[in-house]
Amino acid sequence: MLPRSPHFISMSISRAVISSFLLLAVSFYFYAHYTSNAAVNGVTTSSIFHPEDPSSPTTQSNGQSDRQIAQQPCPLVSPQLTGWTNLSSEAMAAILQEDQMTVESKMEAAGLKMGGRYQPEDCRSPHKVAIVVPVRDRKDHLTVFLRYMHPFLQRKQLDYIIIVVEQSDGLPFNRGMLMNVGFKEAQLLNETFDCFILHDVDMLPEHDGNPYTCPEVGKPRQMAFALDYFKNYSSVGEGFFGAVTAISADDFGRINGLANSFWDWGGEDENFYHRVVSQHLKVVRPFDGQSSVLVHYKMQSHKRAVPSPNRLDVMKEGFNRFKTDGLVNLRYKIIDYQSKLLNTHILVDFQRDNVTVAS
Repeated sequence: MLPRSPHFISMSISRAVISSFLLLAVSFYFYAHYTSNAAVNGVTTSSIFHPEDPSSPTTQSNGQSDRQIAQQPCPLVSPQLTGWTNLSSEAMAAILQEDQMTVESKMEAAGLKMGGRYQPEDCRSPHKVAIVVPVRDRKDHLTVFLRYMHPFLQRKQLDYIIIVVEQSDGLPFNRGMLMNVGFKEAQLLNETFDCFILHDVDMLPEHDGNPYTCPEVGKPRQMAFALDYFKNYSSVGEGFFGAVTAISADDFGRINGLANSFWDWGGEDENFYHRVVSQHLKVVRPFDGQSSVLVHYKMQSHKRAVPSPNRLDVMKEGFNRFKTDGLVNLRYKIIDYQSKLLNTHILVDFQRDNVTVAS
């Protein structure tokens, strides 16, 4: 075989270099084209080349993992709000007539957990809220309340629990003690709550723009002040601190909770207000107390309670017992404790002299 000329060898090398360059360019083109289309369809480069890698997080089209999205704070105003809700007597009757199994199935599908707990899956709520509801002989009211409030609170992307504290028969109703029990029992759960919303069972917020977030420490919030019970939802007086109130856990402990000495209806909410003021806390109202549709409450109809005849005397004495009457001397006996889907339900027994030992 004759030896090749130097000119022929140089031409062969040139063709090889050019071919390699063209191959590299074509490979780069197809790589860029494929990854571009994959990104549009929500697939990432890591999933293309490592589709079975168990350590790779599921990634969204914007490059954020599910875990990262869940750790993002929830927006100040939830995008799930729907506005005003018709709470006519017919609408509430329809809520009451819904099949219980159907209701619970829907609640579970929405993410509700046993004990009446809920946590948004797509973001992190800034606070954990415990909603305490005192009841006795209000079965229908409680049913409507729970079925209405869970979707309401979930649209607001809140991290919350609903604790229902029911008083046994035998003694006059004691709202203050029931609220204190709810606070005490919440402290025993394996979680820390930033604030408490003390919520009468007959009160329903009409608009989901009503803030159910935690108030600032030192500024407890009077939430129910524009009620349909009054003509044109006219505001109740400034000294009123009841029906629906929100208070930080620190502030509730600081004021020693509510008084235990108010039996029957009336007096404990006024005493509650004076306890707050005595500790130099400032009661605030949403939207500077303007009676707009955002803060309207619907009261479920019921027979008007008869005020306690001695409530004024107890109120006068109560000014001297802020530190000794409340959480510090609370005694109760738990008769039944159930973690249901729609709520944590606690049935308690009291004695008139408040000496029953808590179990």
